[in-house]
Amino acid sequence: MNITWHGFSCFEIGIKTAQGDVRIVTDPYDNATGLRFPRTLEAEILLVSHNEEDANNTSAVLGHPYLINLPGEFEVKDVFVFGIPLNKGNLAFCIEAEGMRLAHLGALDRALTDEELQALENIDVLMLPVGGGRVLSASTASEVIAQVEPRIVIPMTHGVEGVKEKLTGVDDFCKELGACKREEMNKFKFTSKDLPEEDMKIVSLTR
Repeated sequence: MNITWHGFSCFEIGIKTAQGDVRIVTDPYDNATGLRFPRTLEAEILLVSHNEEDANNTSAVLGHPYLINLPGEFEVKDVFVFGIPLNKGNLAFCIEAEGMRLAHLGALDRALTDEELQALENIDVLMLPVGGGRVLSASTASEVIAQVEPRIVIPMTHGVEGVKEKLTGVDDFCKELGACKREEMNKFKFTSKDLPEEDMKIVSLTR
């Protein structure tokens, strides 16, 4: 599996399945946000967690992806996706593929409820917003990490050059965590064998 981050809560996730390679794109954003969306992004599955300009630019994704923007259980090309309802019509997603469970927490702005946590059991890789404002602050993000107990955390929706929205940076999030075992890279390639057994790892992806 490989994960690339394009800014805000937009990821490109490459998955190997028995039916061939599957690409998932999450939360494609509009250029009005201050970031330029990649022009050649193609997908088989498109996930939209909230209906705002930082996540709903679905026409910018090429191919004919299967759009998931509602709660429920979906199976597309051997990939299982669960849309988990949050408040304000927003969604979180759980993705099951390659023997792993990934969670994408969309525009979450508070700690998880017990019901939401039940839907997010045994998460290996957690993608969560950390920039504050309309999404989780660094301190609440660390609280959510303690709730979920993932093996790998990938911060998203944080301040980078060009973003018009006021968001704090990933360094502030790491300071809040304290013991921040962090690796920085532009693409995260891994298999289930690469998941840490003991210490949780922070993977900070650059655009």
